[in-house]
Amino acid sequence: MKLFALLREGRQYSQIWPVKPELNPVFPENKIIQLTNLAIRYLPGLAVLTAFIQLTLLGSAFTGQILAMMLFILSMPLQGLYWLGVRSSSRLPPSLVSWCRQLRQQMREHGVETTTVTEPRLYSDLAHTLAIAYKQLDKTFMRPWL
Repeated sequence: MKLFALLREGRQYSQIWPVKPELNPVFPENKIIQLTNLAIRYLPGLAVLTAFIQLTLLGSAFTGQILAMMLFILSMPLQGLYWLGVRSSSRLPPSLVSWCRQLRQQMREHGVETTTVTEPRLYSDLAHTLAIAYKQLDKTFMRPWL
């Protein structure tokens, strides 16, 4: 059950995290989220197609290997969601905690409500703060912080 909760948490984290190009050099989440979404969309069809082609060309003698390959391809999106789930519940390093506090202070000075997270401790707290910043402030506000 813990695995399914972690996958669900990874999916929620990927929906909260703002996928913005200026965050690419700082956080790997953007790349993982984009690749996981592509994998969720296209890999099930690719797994079925390759299994069909291999079954047609090689015959039923290789059914075990074909099923193993299908399961591997189908597990790739789950690996991305697992990584995101673990990352969302990981503690922030002290440098990111202070950066998040400064960002939230600037947001309060601009009149943005930031009461959803009391003290940034986890990456999910950072994701909430960044999502609020990108939704309620203009793009030039975030440039000095990155």
